[in-house]
Amino acid sequence: ATGRLAVEAPVIYPAYIHKDKRSAWGVTLPDFPGCFAAADALDDLPAAVQEAVEVYFEGEAMDVPVPTAPDALPRGRAYTGGRWLLVDIDVARAIRA
Repeated sequence: ATGRLAVEAPVIYPAYIHKDKRSAWGVTLPDFPGCFAAADALDDLPAAVQEAVEVYFEGEAMDVPVPTAPDALPRGRAYTGGRWLLVDIDVARAIRA
C-alpha cells in the first residue's frame, strides 16, 4: 500500500510468519520493504517485530505506510508454507526512536 498515515496509536499491519525445521520463526513485513524479524519462540515475535520496525525508521525521514488490505496481500512462491497474521506495531514509538 502507498500513502501517508498519521499515527498516534499502534497500527495493525499484516505480517507473514514462517518456520523451517531447523530455523527460528521468521517474519516478513510487506508494508516495510526490506524489514524482517526473527525469534526462536513464537511468543517473542511481537517484540522482535516492534524492534525491527524501530530499526527500519532509525535515522530515516520517511512516511509511515498505510497497512495493506487483506485482499491485497502479496502472493506467490515467497509466501507459501507460512501464515499471515495481523500484528500491532507502535509506529509512533518507532519514528521517535
